[in-house]
Amino acid sequence: MVILVSLLCRLPELSGEEFLSHHRERHAPLVASTAVARRYVRRYTADYPQPLGFPGVAEVRFDAVVRQWFDSTEDIQGLVRSAEYRETIQPDERRFIDMSRSEFYLTTERVFLGDGGAAR
Repeated sequence: MVILVSLLCRLPELSGEEFLSHHRERHAPLVASTAVARRYVRRYTADYPQPLGFPGVAEVRFDAVVRQWFDSTEDIQGLVRSAEYRETIQPDERRFIDMSRSEFYLTTERVFLGDGGAAR
């Protein structure tokens, strides 16, 4: 499995609550409803960071952490190259995500404690 991690920043004209509301109530359900996501995405999760407020710890620079699990990088390409992504999902992303400030990376999961037992 490969995981696409998205560190999402909201558009400057949106409040934090407007961004979160759009993601939770519109975007995530929209993605989950598409045939292309059901074909390629094995799991889709979102975290909405809250500042820790600890001295010496930098403030959070993004509004959401989205993780999508795929069987392969080819499946990620299949998703983003599909007409359904370009015509349905991507236009909605532009309504609330500031792509110029958001960050994306690929990773695999290593479990050191908890479900999955020893490090893999």
